[in-house]
Amino acid sequence: VKRVAASCVWLASKLEESPRKARQVLVVFHRMECRRENLPIEHLDTSSKKYIDLKADLIRTERHLLKEMGFICHVEHPHKFISNYLATLETAELRQEAWNLANDSLRTTLCVRFKSEVVACGVVYAAARRFQVPLPENPPWWKAFDADKAGIDEVCRVLAHLYSLPKAKYIPVCK
Repeated sequence: VKRVAASCVWLASKLEESPRKARQVLVVFHRMECRRENLPIEHLDTSSKKYIDLKADLIRTERHLLKEMGFICHVEHPHKFISNYLATLETAELRQEAWNLANDSLRTTLCVRFKSEVVACGVVYAAARRFQVPLPENPPWWKAFDADKAGIDEVCRVLAHLYSLPKAKYIPVCK
């Protein structure tokens, strides 16, 4: 699990415009493991056999991940749809709230469970409900954006659950 988690982080960093070197990922995961096991945090020497083995394992696991995903790594974000949808619905005042909800949706599994159009409609709907802005019901507005009501409701449910969780607590990395 630790190996796959490190490989996922490394691959994700490459896909989201903030690439990290394998060394950086391995050093962070090594420190996390030391903390989790209550061991003294030791420096991971990049010329050691342990580091070389970890790096080879990281690369091998990344290849397995890519193969398992069919080398399809592009995830379309809902953000690019939000402005267009709000302009079409003539409800530009919801833009910031919908954008914030879309940002928060990335902390969930919504981006892999639903098409970006559905997530965008879900955050627009949630923003409209929050500010009590009516959206056209006849015909249903979401049909024009290639979404279904069940998907929109699930996006709203997941976001509501996310906001019901307690705030994250800061954990000092260095003592």
